[in-house]
Amino acid sequence: MSPLLTVTGWIDELSRRIGIVAIYFVLFASLVCAFNALLRYSLGGLIWLEQNVGGAGLFSGILGVYGRNSNSLSEAQWYLFAGMVMLGGAWTLKLNEHVRVDLVYGSVSERTRTWIDLLGGIFFLLPICALMIYFTWPWFVLSWVTNEASSNSGGLPLWPVKLSLPVGFALVGLQGISEIIKCYLALTSNYVREFAYEKPVQ
Repeated sequence: MSPLLTVTGWIDELSRRIGIVAIYFVLFASLVCAFNALLRYSLGGLIWLEQNVGGAGLFSGILGVYGRNSNSLSEAQWYLFAGMVMLGGAWTLKLNEHVRVDLVYGSVSERTRTWIDLLGGIFFLLPICALMIYFTWPWFVLSWVTNEASSNSGGLPLWPVKLSLPVGFALVGLQGISEIIKCYLALTSNYVREFAYEKPVQ
């Protein structure tokens, strides 16, 4: 049992560290969004004030820089959103906080839930992750090779956000292997899974 728990520990720690990156992406996305809104809606008034009261043209210069990079700021928001979703998925699975269609799961015993998680991981989660990696990896490679960029003026390259798809599904699949091992250990030994199911309050 110990070697298997060591493997799950490594995978869980990888998911935790990448989950922290996803958490920072939430912060960065919020800051970029706030900065974008602040410049978009306040600089016009400041420029008017500068033109009518007098000034060194600082705000006009800032508006010029912003105008050349506003598309990059807008695209950076959804790049960060893609990163937080795709990189945070594995940690969410580890914490047992993912969305469930709870028709039967909440009304059965813990052992039955473990069987559901085990079979669901083997026959649904891992095949879907493998399928998504298979389909999204060539999409990323084509974008990388052609140096695909946004069609918007001053936009960002597209390959990083496309890379988040196969990487994200690979991380979820890896965490799925960890959860399958935990289910196996829970069914065949006295191992108790760390995060129990919490029935939603409705």
